[in-house]
Amino acid sequence: MTTTLQKTSIYTVLIIALIIVLVPMAVMVSVSLQTPSTINPLSLPKDPQWSNYTEAFRTGNLLPYFGNSILVLVMTTAAAIGVSVLAAYGLHHGKRYKSDAMSTFFLMGLILPAFSGTIPAFLVLREIHLLNTHVGLSLIQIASGLALPIFLYVNFFKTVPTEIEEAALVDGCGPWRTFLKIIFPLTLPITATCIIVVAINSWNDFFNPLVYLSSPDMRTLPVGLMAFKSQYNTNWPQMFAGAALVALPIIILYLFVQRFIIKGLVGGAVKG
Repeated sequence: MTTTLQKTSIYTVLIIALIIVLVPMAVMVSVSLQTPSTINPLSLPKDPQWSNYTEAFRTGNLLPYFGNSILVLVMTTAAAIGVSVLAAYGLHHGKRYKSDAMSTFFLMGLILPAFSGTIPAFLVLREIHLLNTHVGLSLIQIASGLALPIFLYVNFFKTVPTEIEEAALVDGCGPWRTFLKIIFPLTLPITATCIIVVAINSWNDFFNPLVYLSSPDMRTLPVGLMAFKSQYNTNWPQMFAGAALVALPIIILYLFVQRFIIKGLVGGAVKG
């Protein structure tokens, strides 16, 4: 009886979560296929306007924005993963009291408001001539996205038996070779989790590109979608079509790495 009740409760929660995720997506797709004069988010389009997608791509000039977003995403994700895994490895092997203090310092990034350092960061980027550049934006996203990957990597490294590194040392491996050849391959589930988290945050980031990028040709996709909204009129179907196009790449990425994400968050232990 208890087992049946537990399964029922779990499935109920999963169904509710699925509805919460799918309903907004269904509304987005439905509105994107309607006309501005007949918008009804709660009904299916009688005559689907697939041309909204091509018009959104053309009118919104989304192709350059796609390129800008991909460039920033690649730079941010690669650098954030590289920095966080090395920082976590160093924290794991550092002196206990110093490592705990530094770990707490990094974890403050999960507590402090995301916009608390906007003005100092803006001034720093201006002084080093990286304001209104994709490199400057990437640096901001890297700095604001390190806390969670470092936390995940540090906890993972605690599960790695020290005998593995000791055996590598006996076989003549130096610290770098041990890390690159033995330790880092073990982190693939955690790395996949960190990649998707950092990539989603970078791809969906609206505030930072709005603040640090002033040139229209430097815009990323979330900021570029503002082109569909004017003071007196908004083409909602095309805006929703643009939003669907923006969401599609990250959904595809998630579908490819979801099994690694689950292993990274739930597992994390070294086996074999």
